[in-house]
Amino acid sequence: MALTPTLSTGLSGLRASSLRATSAANNIANINTQDYEATRVSQRTIRSSTNLAGGSAVEAQLIGSQNPPGLGEEILQLIEAEATYRANAEVIRTASELSRDLLDTLA
Repeated sequence: MALTPTLSTGLSGLRASSLRATSAANNIANINTQDYEATRVSQRTIRSSTNLAGGSAVEAQLIGSQNPPGLGEEILQLIEAEATYRANAEVIRTASELSRDLLDTLA
């Protein structure tokens, strides 16, 4: 049972969620700054077929936004980032438990 793809998926999700929270926090901090260019996070899923276990990951990067930051939208981004961070942390915790249980079974 290969858990590496699961951990990779969870870790990349944590990084993407963290980047979303950082972007929203920066946008909120600069909401009244004249000529501030808001940022957004662009995400895409990367699927791996290099091993039998497969797996996927999220690639995230900051991009400039044409729209000025709005407080409501940025707070929503923070809430979404927190929810996805928690979900990905749970994926990692579950994979760790499965790995531990597998090792206990094999011992």
